[in-house]
Amino acid sequence: MRLHLLPLIVASTLPSVARAEVVDEATLIKSLESSDPRVERLAAEVDAAHAHVKSAEIRPEPRIVADREHVFPSSGGLDTDYLRVVLPLDLSGRRGLRVDAARAEVRATQAQGDLGRLQVVVEGLRVFRETAYQRLRIELMTNERLALVRAVDIVSKRAKAGEASGYDRQRLELELGNYDDAITSATVELRASQRRLATLLGRVGSRVDAAGELALGNAPDVEALGVNALARRGDYRAAKLRIEAATDERKAANRSWVPIFELTGGAMSQQLETERGYGYVAGLSLNLPITGQGAAARARADATRRAATADARLLERDVPNAIRTAHETFAARIEQARVFQSTQLARLDQLLRSAETGYREGGGSIVELLDAYRSARDARLRELELRRDASLAELDLWLALGRRP
Repeated sequence: MRLHLLPLIVASTLPSVARAEVVDEATLIKSLESSDPRVERLAAEVDAAHAHVKSAEIRPEPRIVADREHVFPSSGGLDTDYLRVVLPLDLSGRRGLRVDAARAEVRATQAQGDLGRLQVVVEGLRVFRETAYQRLRIELMTNERLALVRAVDIVSKRAKAGEASGYDRQRLELELGNYDDAITSATVELRASQRRLATLLGRVGSRVDAAGELALGNAPDVEALGVNALARRGDYRAAKLRIEAATDERKAANRSWVPIFELTGGAMSQQLETERGYGYVAGLSLNLPITGQGAAARARADATRRAATADARLLERDVPNAIRTAHETFAARIEQARVFQSTQLARLDQLLRSAETGYREGGGSIVELLDAYRSARDARLRELELRRDASLAELDLWLALGRRP
């Protein structure tokens, strides 16, 4: 009776994965760069920096002042009216320096945003490639499970000839059950990964699959990558620009001792005994910069410059090594996968034929046959895993470079 269970086990119901929408890498990148909230936030930061430039460009507003002066003599009264226009004049050059600093900060924010957008894209591609890996793993495991049908056929033929034991049937049933459980676990992981990918695309509540085969590429030349690599990173450019901005702020603070002048001009009228007299008023005033505002501004600019300089020095120290390490890892992953393909995978067909022939002719046991199937499955899964690792190592190289090569 147990022999009749084998066809049922072979055709057992595995967890079905409903067909999900499929997208490619280009579609994902376009969606992330155009609609991801994190990218929108980066754009908003640039707009805020532009607004700061406009604020720095504003000149002091002129003022209109109206006064009435009344004198109380021993008899009667005396009224004098003034209408004046006050025009501030900043001759220190502080405004121009602050505008230059604000514009440098705009460029720094844009450069930092370039790196931020790359980080968003790389994070999305990690999810994308992991989803592709999960899908390919299920496809591979399903195909490997179908290969066990050959074992069922062999066991059935040997059983009819009285050569297969009950243990052989039980062992095969157990192997198929374990295989189904592994596929179920992989399906759960695929669904979760598909939902993460859908969320990145703004399709919450649905599932999206990743196209592609995780094909092996070629590592670019490390020497070519190293040319101007540091200067092309957004965070390094941002640090240098913030040093420039802080330098301009420091120059502006150094001119705090220059006073702001105010030119005053206008008309006056005075009530005389028999008539009202008219005249003009003119004047010049200036502030006294003695409250130490320049010292505070200098300290703030110096601290900002020190922080930006430290950021630049840290990148100068770490980035070249990070690029070389990421490149070496990427190249090693590619080589590892190709060696595995040419050595391990090339032996599998012969291994399976030998095991099947040996069991069919009575020269091998069911344990040896199933071990051959398991070895073939594990080798193919390992090769897929190596391709996945190589594709993720490529993303690490992008991050080290701060750009897509």
